Amino acid sequence: MNYALFSVPVGTIYDLSRPVKENEDGELVSAIGDEGLYGQACQVWTLPGGVTAGGEHLLPDVAEVVSFYGYHGYVRRQELQFVEEDALWDYLGGRLVLVDRATDVLSLPRVQGIRMLELEQGGVLRRLPETSEEAEAHKGWAKVALLDGRTGYVRDVALEPVRFSMTAVFTQEAGRTFDEALAKAEGCKPEELVPRAIDRWFGGSEEAFRNALAEQAKKYLGTEYRWGGKSGRGIDCSGLVSSAYMQCGVLIYRDAKLVEGWPMHKIPLEQAKRGDALYFPGHIALYLGEGRYIHSTGAARSGGVVLNSLDPADPLYREDLVKSLYAVGSLF
Repeated sequence: MNYALFSVPVGTIYDLSRPVKENEDGELVSAIGDEGLYGQACQVWTLPGGVTAGGEHLLPDVAEVVSFYGYHGYVRRQELQFVEEDALWDYLGGRLVLVDRATDVLSLPRVQGIRMLELEQGGVLRRLPETSEEAEAHKGWAKVALLDGRTGYVRDVALEPVRFSMTAVFTQEAGRTFDEALAKAEGCKPEELVPRAIDRWFGGSEEAFRNALAEQAKKYLGTEYRWGGKSGRGIDCSGLVSSAYMQCGVLIYRDAKLVEGWPMHKIPLEQAKRGDALYFPGHIALYLGEGRYIHSTGAARSGGVVLNSLDPADPLYREDLVKSLYAVGSLF
């Protein structure tokens, strides 16, 4: 098996081996399905120029991949850094930190440093160890390793621990569900994945986890809607919800539909709590409580991440969405 890391701030994962497709009206539209962010891992099913299991001959600059959270697609070669399995295990075993907001990687631990890379929220960096003397000398800055071997510095306030696991990249295979793949990699049962994450990162508190989900999602408020997007530059509805969950340590299905075993299950609307997912046809939102929810919408009145409400008395009420709400998904 081959593996790779996304080596650009935002890489595009296309649903097809070509970047555009023809829609039902005969128009050329983007074939984007998802995005991979810097430092995120994927399993490479077919190398550039190879032949897929379905018999398609790929162009020399296109690879067939599946992300560590189970999304299949095609990526341009220049957006990936191919790595050996041992090297990837070593990378994942390091002290990984999540970019908590768009931030620069600088050559020096001060604002006059040369900008080496500009990363988007959700990107992953490897934090390098420092002596107490080094840390004191540039307090407020973290020393990080870039994938190309360079060393740079990022403000501490722009980073947080990586709470999700990318180890399913080693165990995903045909016939194995995603939760089974991740559990196999983590050495536990599928039903133990969520409790383990909440125990580790939130002291076992369901309430703390739910609050963290809401706060993560709200960091994207005002971000432009982008079909297939998953970054602070542009994000779609399922990208928003799945990213909030991912950044809180739980991997759910990336697209806007309820899929059992990822690990959502359906609950009645009257049982919905902060952090649960609201499902509409082709759309998903994160419930914030008291009738309000956050979502990324392409609607003309919004065009991005906004707050709306299920309550007719609320000025943020969206009647069209309330009428089409068909399911609520929860981990609990």
